[in-house]
Order: sequence, then structure tokens, then C-alpha cells
Amino acid sequence: MNAHDQEMQDRRHPVDEDIALQRRIWRFERVGWYVLVAVVLLTLCGLFSHGLLSSTTVTSAQGDLTVEYERFHRNGGVNTMVIRSHAEPGKLHTVILGNAIMEGFSIDSIQPQPVRSAGTRQGLRLTLSGDDHGDSTLYLAWRSDGLGLFKSAIGIEGGGEVSINQFIYP
Repeated sequence: MNAHDQEMQDRRHPVDEDIALQRRIWRFERVGWYVLVAVVLLTLCGLFSHGLLSSTTVTSAQGDLTVEYERFHRNGGVNTMVIRSHAEPGKLHTVILGNAIMEGFSIDSIQPQPVRSAGTRQGLRLTLSGDDHGDSTLYLAWRSDGLGLFKSAIGIEGGGEVSINQFIYP
């Protein structure tokens, strides 16, 4: 029997030891370390807020609406959303933020200010004027007020629509 094998045998003196139990404990600790490292890496990648896993961009099928947003939020935290829309040059167009998104978030700021805004059954309607090419960009700062998963839609009246899914952590 070599020294390593002898070291891994149960002992009674000077302390009562159960090496099989000790090896299970060591294995459990190793798994715990791996889980801890995985959580830290996922956090750095954006699972709980800003980062690669959280940041996303969706575009409508017609290509007239693009939304950049964060999938994951913390309750009480502020995140931004960028809505780029395209309509006929020189004409006003209306972006509609769905009701579900308004239940989980409150708007801290909107830049630039819309020409008109109104709350309706569909959600918040923001009327925007485009540039010479019909493009407009809307910057929103949101404060997360809810908990859990919020599924909603953002669309252009008479145009495209995108679905957005956001999760708010406690």
C-alpha cells in the first residue's frame, strides 16, 4: 500500500474520520465553486443587467421600426430604449407603446419630446415628426416598477410592430 492509499483510509486515531464522507464533501465544494464561477461569468455577460446577454435589437418585418433595449432589469433601476422609426418624409407618424410595457415600467424621460402623446386602450401613443428622409429616433429612459416577465409590443400606426420581452429582477 502506498502513502496516498494509506492517507485515504478511514482512521480512528487521533481523530475519528470517514474518508468516503469527506470525499463527497470535497466533491460538493468543487461543484459549488463551479456554480459560483458560472454565476459570476453570466453576471459579467449581462444576465442580470447591462451586457451581451441583455442588450438586443429587434426590427419589424417591414423594416420601418427598430427597437434597441435591455432584456433584463432590476426593480427600481433605470435603463434606456432607443426606438428608430421610418415613415413618409415630411409627415407625422405615431409610435404605440403597448399597455403591458406601461404596467412594468414608468417613463423617466423622452427625447426628443413627441409632437403629441395620448394614453389609449392600445397603450401610449407618441406622435413624431421625421427628418427629410422620414426617419425619427426616440430615446426613452425607463424605471422598472414591476417584477417578473413583461411581454409587450411596440408598433407604428399603419406599419410594423415588434414584440419585446423584458424580465425585472427584485
